[in-house]
Amino acid sequence: MINDDTPSWPFIIVVIALVAITWFHALGQRPLAEPDEGRYAEIPREMVASGDWLTPRLNGFKYFEKPALQYWLTAAGFELFGQSNAVARLWPALLGFLGALWAGFVGLKLYGRATGFHAFLLTAGSLLYFALGHILTLDMSFSVFMAFGVGALVLAQCRREEAPRVSRNWMLFGWLMLGLAVLTKGLAGVVLPGAAVFLYMLWQRDWRLLRSLHLGKGVLLLLAVTAPWFFEASRQNPTFAWFFFVHEHFERYLTTVHHRDAPLWYFAPIFLLGVMPWLVSYLRGLLAPFASRFDGQPAGEFDAARLLWVYAVFIFVFFSLSDSKLPAYILPITPMLAILAGRQLAERGNPASDSLVLALFGLFLVVVGTQAGRFATETVTQEMLHAYRIWFFGAGALMFSIGLLAWVIDFRADFKVAMIALTAMVGFSLLFAGYPTIGKTRTSRALADAIRPWLDDQTPVYSVGIYPQSLPFYLKRKVRLVQYKGELEMGIDLEPVRYIATVDKFLPRWQAADRAIAVLGAEDAKALGLSILGGRVIYQDEARVAVVKP
Repeated sequence: MINDDTPSWPFIIVVIALVAITWFHALGQRPLAEPDEGRYAEIPREMVASGDWLTPRLNGFKYFEKPALQYWLTAAGFELFGQSNAVARLWPALLGFLGALWAGFVGLKLYGRATGFHAFLLTAGSLLYFALGHILTLDMSFSVFMAFGVGALVLAQCRREEAPRVSRNWMLFGWLMLGLAVLTKGLAGVVLPGAAVFLYMLWQRDWRLLRSLHLGKGVLLLLAVTAPWFFEASRQNPTFAWFFFVHEHFERYLTTVHHRDAPLWYFAPIFLLGVMPWLVSYLRGLLAPFASRFDGQPAGEFDAARLLWVYAVFIFVFFSLSDSKLPAYILPITPMLAILAGRQLAERGNPASDSLVLALFGLFLVVVGTQAGRFATETVTQEMLHAYRIWFFGAGALMFSIGLLAWVIDFRADFKVAMIALTAMVGFSLLFAGYPTIGKTRTSRALADAIRPWLDDQTPVYSVGIYPQSLPFYLKRKVRLVQYKGELEMGIDLEPVRYIATVDKFLPRWQAADRAIAVLGAEDAKALGLSILGGRVIYQDEARVAVVKP
């Protein structure tokens, strides 16, 4: 039965439209940030320019760290809509929005309209999910494809007795989605959900689940999606299989080869901050097995809430034990945990505690803004931070005032939840809008604008000791690397002809050129002495210098 606080369909449609406008309205406003956004825009740009969509290349060098699916999607976007910041970010944004809708759909099917409505807003309106939906990385695509896979499994198992054909179709859809997750970021796309399902079966003793996974058809479908590219990439690139499957999976997880080690508790503050302003609701969903009960299903029966909980907790623990940690690694838990949190919120009825958290989070942003100067570095100066403060103050004041209003006034529960979510999303958008004031040394758009008038088809651009990852994208051409390898080491070792190993080998080429451009780190420029280059400085900021000859 629908109670008085259950949102009506017209209201839900209006809220979805408002969320969509807030979500998509400013995708192209910010320049691409380095390194990730520059990298994941340049690889598809080079696919389009070269016509080779099989072997990913970054600045001309083979790049095997990740599979090709998102590169293909972004390259297709470039072909259809042109190359821009907005198109580069289109797929993470689109899939992020669809992932929030999917969380709402699964919540609706499992627990009713109010849970689905809340799950949608708790997903789209949480800080980490919103941020990664607007930053060009592979994490959002990977997380959403896994969410589709696990959500489809849950829907399939709920119908396995009374509608076996429907259950089979949902399972095949789930296997397809897990195949896309593998083709986005590797074996974790099937290993993580598979391990979570196995642990759930041990806990719930739901052995019938194993028989209704349609393993034979599912594995064949997954291989049909993934195997052709992996096989052909391995056939044409003999080093691919070892680098991708061993180095990028086992060595990344088990060693500190990528220098991303962090303490065991690393993801705890990431989670607490990342679910803002829904901290109370997410914690209630996370603590559901201890504070109340799941569905009360006896052993051997399917318990959807228990499976979703195991999935979220397992991924959190799995990456906490890893020797390679980044904040985005726990993103996959958000949509599925939001369903449990949405259910708790629907049962609770009044999101007063979430309103208060929104207000306190807004106050926190204001306080951080007043202390902005304390975070200054050589490349992010006090002047930049002082300019950025206005965005912190604006976002903080908005969240504080609306959160306080929602806490004090007794609005309908569905209206109040929508208020909190939309206010949070607008606040996050303000923080993103102001980012260029502090991020100018983390993007190469202005650098490229300064270089472009001096370029012709024959002018080489040298990048000395650094690699500004968005520079090739904005210049629409590759640069010559000097005394820098970084993540391109494998590709450089395979094809060293375009690489200059030392500054001593670079200087004769520079001196012999009639026209050339060199980009250096600010400290390297001081150490080398610009007089040695004998050129004209055409760009300079806190981190980089560009010199043109003559």
